[in-house]
Amino acid sequence: MAAAAPDHVPGWFTPDVALLELAVTALDLACPPGSVPLAYEGLRERYVPEVRFRGRVEHRNSQYALHAAACMRGGLQPDLLSDAGWWQTPLWEYAVFAVVIYSRAAAERLRVPLEEVVRRIADRHRLEISDADPEAESG
Repeated sequence: MAAAAPDHVPGWFTPDVALLELAVTALDLACPPGSVPLAYEGLRERYVPEVRFRGRVEHRNSQYALHAAACMRGGLQPDLLSDAGWWQTPLWEYAVFAVVIYSRAAAERLRVPLEEVVRRIADRHRLEISDADPEAESG
């Protein structure tokens, strides 16, 4: 969240699409063509147990981010501005959870460390990642 927050400029730019594209790639790694589909039921509780979504709004918003990434992977571009542009909490915050959930699912299904999934996602998007632990540097 802290890394994406500076890129959110209300009324000008939001990292929603970029983060959802990372979630799409993570979902693609978790469920390559021909594999067993990933069950939606219990997905959030299983892969982000440290996060408690409270109330209908948070549940629906997190669900929307997960579904939007799945739609994008399937070739359907959701109308993000119309669907989520008015939300009090921006979509990108829920898209971060979608990236984490699908990345952790990919690591589990591929039987590789999460760091390997992160490297594969970064490679597909031609992103450079740092091996440094930002918490260790600031702490």
